[in-house]
Amino acid sequence: MRLLFSMTILICLIGTSCEEDDRVNIVIKTGRDCGWCGGSDSLVITKFTSRYEFYSNCDVPGNKERDAITNREEWNELLSRLNWDDFKEINVNTCARCADGCDTWIFIEKNDEIHRIQFTENSPEIEPIQAFVERLAAVHEEFRNN
Repeated sequence: MRLLFSMTILICLIGTSCEEDDRVNIVIKTGRDCGWCGGSDSLVITKFTSRYEFYSNCDVPGNKERDAITNREEWNELLSRLNWDDFKEINVNTCARCADGCDTWIFIEKNDEIHRIQFTENSPEIEPIQAFVERLAAVHEEFRNN
């Protein structure tokens, strides 16, 4: 009986210690800022919740807000594509919105570290994290269209 109890505790400890995701606090934020009345939006994703906001410029109606429970599979896929070290190495800050274009930004908090980039779809600097950017853009687009 004592052996069964010890084995149960050991399995529980091993099971919880293997989940790195529970020890790492990550917040992923992304959005798009556009010039000439294009509006801006943001999406904040955590392990548990997601919040989307769109703000129209130039007094055009159409502001939008949406809260959702984060899809666990989507969250895990985003994290599997995120190489934190590669992301931190990228330093790009475009201003396409300054000329009536659009900029995409990504801001990530990981425990006590933060890093932010702002880019256009043609920015070569994001190539090392392209798979993550594409997956995040797909999630962002889902919120934008719903």
